[in-house]
Amino acid sequence: MKTARKWGLLVSIVVTGLSVLTMSGLAFGVLLGSFAKEPALACDQVPGTPQPFEGRRHIAYDGEKHDPYKSLPPTSGPHSPRVVPPGIYRKPITEELQVHVLEHGHVLLQYADDVPADVVKELERLGRQYPRDVVVAPYPKLGHGIALSGWQRSLRLEALDEAAILDFVKVVPGRYNHQWRNGATDCLPPHPLAEDEN
Repeated sequence: MKTARKWGLLVSIVVTGLSVLTMSGLAFGVLLGSFAKEPALACDQVPGTPQPFEGRRHIAYDGEKHDPYKSLPPTSGPHSPRVVPPGIYRKPITEELQVHVLEHGHVLLQYADDVPADVVKELERLGRQYPRDVVVAPYPKLGHGIALSGWQRSLRLEALDEAAILDFVKVVPGRYNHQWRNGATDCLPPHPLAEDEN
């Protein structure tokens, strides 16, 4: 009986030790990864158009009233407490969910009702190439064409432009994830009144 207890204790110590080493290694890897990130690209190298900051307040529930978004699609502002993961969606995503997706550093690749089915398949194919970063979904409110959006960043396309889409989805994700990362900024010129106040 004592031998079985000793073996049990020994196995417990080994398993605990291995768990601690594994978790320490993961933590060290995360820290190394965060220090190894390359600095953000200069604003003139980031595709799309910068958009003004509209806040990042979580609304209390889906459907809660809030000020209308100033950009189409929205690129910041009040948003849902829920979030959808990157992937391919066949139904529109509410604007409040769209903004929460962007706050998490992902990008949206959305299309209007007038985009042909074969182009939608191409958009979905492109989105699948970046399964951690891109949400592809219809967005009837666009009225026409294709839109890409990131936090405070947007790009509208009249038709499928694979090079422009890939440029956006390679550069914009992760520039913002609950805050600007690795030296990235909103790329907006300073407000003239802000300069006068200094």
